[in-house]
Amino acid sequence: MTQLREKKERLADLNIKVYIITFDTDSMASAYASTTRLMWPLLLDPEMKLYQAYRFPRGRWWPVYGPVSIWKYIRLIAGGTPPGTPGKDWRQLGGNVLIDPEGIVRRHDISQDPHDRPSVDQICQSIA
Repeated sequence: MTQLREKKERLADLNIKVYIITFDTDSMASAYASTTRLMWPLLLDPEMKLYQAYRFPRGRWWPVYGPVSIWKYIRLIAGGTPPGTPGKDWRQLGGNVLIDPEGIVRRHDISQDPHDRPSVDQICQSIA
């Protein structure tokens, strides 16, 4: 989320609208939005229809709970950012989907583990 905030003007210059989608409950989503000071719309997908449509998989045990994830959480905590409350499915992975104004998918990234996301710069370069 920090990287998105830092690139807010660049995203606006490219006319990219950001939406965050979650399958968690309304109360979990509200807590997340409040805790992260979310500045983009948060859309709820409790039936996970978008996750299914864009083929976002559930993660395998080792990448989700293994040493890489533990190390990332330790770094967050050491940096003063406590981990958030886990959602209803810790293993559900996400991704990024860029859809142009005509409704055509221009970029579709499917995460292979919880930390597998392109940078905001990579996303901007792919459409600039």
